[in-house]
Amino acid sequence: MFISKIHIQNYRNFYDFTMEFHKGLNVIIGANNSGKTGLLYAIKLLSSPSEITIDDFNRNDLLKQKEKYLDEAPSIIIEYYISHRIVEDDTTDESIIKLLPFLGIKGFSDNRTEKDGKVEYNIAAEVKAIFSLDVKYLEEYKNAVANVSGFEEYLIVLNRFINNNYAWKYTNGISNTKADQKSVSSIFDIRFIGAERTSEEVRKETKKEIERFTKESENAAEIERFKKAVSDGLRNELKTPITKLSDLFENENNEIGLKKGNVSISSSVKANFSIADSYITEVKDTKSQFNIPLDHNGLGYNNLISIYMLIKLNEIQVGRDFRILCLEEPEAHLHPAMQYKLFKYLRNIDSEDKLNQQIFVTTHSSNISAVAGLDNMFMLAYNRNIDPPDCTQQSLETHFIDIDGSTKKADAKAHLTKFLDVTRSDMLFADNVILVEGIAEKLLMPLFMDKCGIPYEDENISIVEIGGKHFEHFVELFNGNHVKKRVLCITDKDFKWIVDGVLQSKSDYDSYAVPHIEKLKERFNIENFAVFTQECGGRTFEDELFITNMSDDSVADVLFDMSVCDSLKAFSKAYKFNISDWITNIDILDGRTKKAVKPYLDAYNQRIDTKEELTNFYEKLVFSELFLHYAENSKGDLALQILTNEKLYGEDKKTKITVPKYIQEGLEWLTK
Repeated sequence: MFISKIHIQNYRNFYDFTMEFHKGLNVIIGANNSGKTGLLYAIKLLSSPSEITIDDFNRNDLLKQKEKYLDEAPSIIIEYYISHRIVEDDTTDESIIKLLPFLGIKGFSDNRTEKDGKVEYNIAAEVKAIFSLDVKYLEEYKNAVANVSGFEEYLIVLNRFINNNYAWKYTNGISNTKADQKSVSSIFDIRFIGAERTSEEVRKETKKEIERFTKESENAAEIERFKKAVSDGLRNELKTPITKLSDLFENENNEIGLKKGNVSISSSVKANFSIADSYITEVKDTKSQFNIPLDHNGLGYNNLISIYMLIKLNEIQVGRDFRILCLEEPEAHLHPAMQYKLFKYLRNIDSEDKLNQQIFVTTHSSNISAVAGLDNMFMLAYNRNIDPPDCTQQSLETHFIDIDGSTKKADAKAHLTKFLDVTRSDMLFADNVILVEGIAEKLLMPLFMDKCGIPYEDENISIVEIGGKHFEHFVELFNGNHVKKRVLCITDKDFKWIVDGVLQSKSDYDSYAVPHIEKLKERFNIENFAVFTQECGGRTFEDELFITNMSDDSVADVLFDMSVCDSLKAFSKAYKFNISDWITNIDILDGRTKKAVKPYLDAYNQRIDTKEELTNFYEKLVFSELFLHYAENSKGDLALQILTNEKLYGEDKKTKITVPKYIQEGLEWLTK
């Protein structure tokens, strides 16, 4: 038995929100304030309808109070859709008994199966919970809000009614018949484990299991016999003090007038201890073999122990499949390797259908998302660009189903399953995403964002290096789904400037249609995706960066020195970036350096386009090509040098680097 779907109206971030769930493990990911915690609390309300405050009402809905709530009061509505697989001859199924008040004729699906004489089919139930104003106070409410002067005053008035005159009401969502709170709250045993966990959570759970055991009639009788034996043993051990106390108190002889009431003082020893409280969980040092209390152990391992025990406890409750476990940020205090190990275990037992419960997890951990499995993950976002703002969600399992007969989504899923590691899965938690080819762009992008007035730390943008040009697999994560993250793709033009020793023309460069970019644009014709590439002559990030900064000799000289060999550094200091001087004096270079440089100078002399107005462009281009030649195999090192070289920073500690135009334009698109 599990919650298959939830529909939430006017609760916290949720205006009118629907989400479907899996039977086992559900990992909910998203940026801060995307609604993850609110979703867990909405689930928890099914078993423990806690006190609702005015802050639990959706403010965007309340803002419309003059349009909607003069003649009626606002309410919170949550509908829970529950699925259960029933075996026709199973008379011990407790779940079906709990669901009886919420079934309907429509609940019986057509997928009846029979195998080896065993008949099974699905049933569906629906619980509708409404937190609303008692109708007998409606006129009083209408009079109270009729003359409020503003929104803040309305909130004050509404808060008074919420505190005194609101209550939960329940119905069978299929038949619309009334239901009582007890039958609703007893459907699921929902455990909510917040981010700040303590050993107390484990104690509560183990105590409940011991108490269940002690309440069974045959066990209760045996425990009473045990307690009597303990009492007898204690009386024997405490004979001396008991005798003294008895002589002291029991021989009162009506000194205070007890005789008139036909009473006297009697004392005994009884073992009235709690069996459940006697069971304790400790931590054992496996090297030295000593035990210590849980609350004396480190938080990280305590969290791991707590979560593990809560999961495993369900295994000893045979036939009880109505446990739901809500885990908020299980990564708290856990080392990344421990997070990875825990969720690898959860994913494995879920895939084997051995969880025996439904688990909801909210997380900000890329270690967890990297191992939880795409099919178990849901992206959640809060979309402020729609009216009214609302949460949106996307199941990654359903997102990667090809419905057009192609295998594009399946191929993307296979690629992501292999390559969506800890560093790359960070994009699942960001508001927007920048995809880049290599490490240099990833390292320098925060610097460029700061230069462009877009502080990296304020924008919740994930910069993901994909290690090549397979952007399509990563963009597919956000292709046409309900989570409208903007995805900026920064990629290389890869135009070949020198062909057979001849420098090609700028017009060919400008009109060049980059094959992989054309495919991306054709495949992802969506408003939340854009591709930007070099446009000032560069064919990669590095040569475009150099061309862009050649207008400032102090920057260009430093960049050039970072990349080229020592002999060329001295040569460039002597002749700057004057191509005529380079051509005239090339023979003074050593043989190895001359062999590397000469093809670029020769290509310039053999250029196709000799227009005078483009001479300066081609001169800069040759030096950028030479810069790239030396930087090709050390792009990451070059990026680190750019970040740390003091010569590239002014007295104000700001970088003197000019951001390439295509990156500026991309960042403007991403943040507009």
